[in-house]
Amino acid sequence: MADTGLERMASIAADTPFLPRDLVARLAEAAVASGRIAVACREGRRHPVAALWPTSVRAALRSALEAGERRMLAFLDAQGCVEVEFAAIRCGDFTVDPFFNINTPSDLAEAGRLLEGWRHG
Repeated sequence: MADTGLERMASIAADTPFLPRDLVARLAEAAVASGRIAVACREGRRHPVAALWPTSVRAALRSALEAGERRMLAFLDAQGCVEVEFAAIRCGDFTVDPFFNINTPSDLAEAGRLLEGWRHG
């Protein structure tokens, strides 16, 4: 794979509608300060899809995937990471986990309810 000259790459799940606006900026601050993968956390729970990855881990990630590793948390533990804690987001009268993701029709309905509260809050 050709070197792109990029130092880091952000990954974000497409099914998380309430991501913090400062997600990448805060991950970048932690990644630069630590020189590690920066991963978003909420109340101590890591969300490995919401992360900023140094491109220097590309070969190690490829090797892990080729070896059958599918647990991103195991890869983060092996590489070392810095956790960046994010608070709940206010949506009108509600608070919501910024890493709430939509996997089911009921999750989609809940997201709609929260967004409606945000618009009218």
